[in-house]
Amino acid sequence: MGVSCAGLKASGDPDVLVVLLPKTCQASFLFTDNHFKSGSILYSQKVFRKKGKLRAFVVNSGNANCGTGKEGEVNAKRVAERVAKKLEIDPEEVLVFSTGVIGKPLPMEKVLSAVEEACSDLKPFDLELASRTIGTTDRFPKFGKAKEGNIEVFGFAKGAGMIDPSMATMLAFVFTNAKLSKEELTPLHREVCERTFNSITVDGCKSTNDSFGLIALGEVEADTGTLKRLLEEVSLHLAKKIVEDGEGATRIIKVTVKGASLKIKAKEIARAVASSLLVKTAVYGRDPNWGRILAAAGSTEFPFDPFKVKVYIGGHLLYDGKPCPEAEKEAKRHMEEEKEVDITVDLGEGSEVWTYYSSDLGYEYIRINAEYRT
Repeated sequence: MGVSCAGLKASGDPDVLVVLLPKTCQASFLFTDNHFKSGSILYSQKVFRKKGKLRAFVVNSGNANCGTGKEGEVNAKRVAERVAKKLEIDPEEVLVFSTGVIGKPLPMEKVLSAVEEACSDLKPFDLELASRTIGTTDRFPKFGKAKEGNIEVFGFAKGAGMIDPSMATMLAFVFTNAKLSKEELTPLHREVCERTFNSITVDGCKSTNDSFGLIALGEVEADTGTLKRLLEEVSLHLAKKIVEDGEGATRIIKVTVKGASLKIKAKEIARAVASSLLVKTAVYGRDPNWGRILAAAGSTEFPFDPFKVKVYIGGHLLYDGKPCPEAEKEAKRHMEEEKEVDITVDLGEGSEVWTYYSSDLGYEYIRINAEYRT
């Protein structure tokens, strides 16, 4: 990998990352389903559909390459072609990703110069440096790895704001040394994404540039069950780091809906609770307000029996068909002392379970986003 600076970040920190794989690899990519996509996403989607394989990718941070007309897609192609020429590889095996401010054209001479510099100074893969380079409002880098036997999984990500599940709201790249065919990789990727990056939210805002890539380096045979578990472990670690880094966040919120009759029902109710601004601000204020939780749970199209449902915070039963005020003191203590606030809604009707992760919402989120461009 190589990093360089195109001057896209006001801090002057590195903002261009080039990753060269040891060979052409089987890969799977999921892109945002936002209808207002960046030029980099539009370009990468088209290129990836042709081969479904990857040799290199480049990420620029500080400029989303979005909302600049047809020029955005053309510029993404120019970046890919420059990488391909410099590294002497097929341009159709190079993907381009961008993140940052919407509506500003990429300063192409600076970007292309930085791309060449990064390609000329390739070093061994550094997960922490890769994450720092692609970060924007991130307070800390996000990277992780796991290993069992000869199977390895590792990855890095960025994200803190504009986080709402709809594919994956951030940039994340996860690698495994396993051999996988396209037929094996694609469904595995989607399944892992649903339980991890598609089950997080910070502010309910769907980004224009989201991408989640899973790259199989093709070095060892792997047991599918073990590989899936390691992929979920690393992906969930990265997803939770994004939630933890939610702009202005002070708490992770873990919302588990259990006892549902349908999986989609558990998921949608968990999402509603995790996304509720009233729940998120209550957690920021360390207020065990079970009424807000139930109001959010009841806002979906899926009905439940209000006399059977139970609500817990930190394992303390706050509602069991009626209020349980004696538990509020301990629930509040949990919210004050624990970094991860555990909310459980038991519908009492079936066996399906889904967990969503969110962050609390406070004054700092307003400041960061009010001043984002100024």
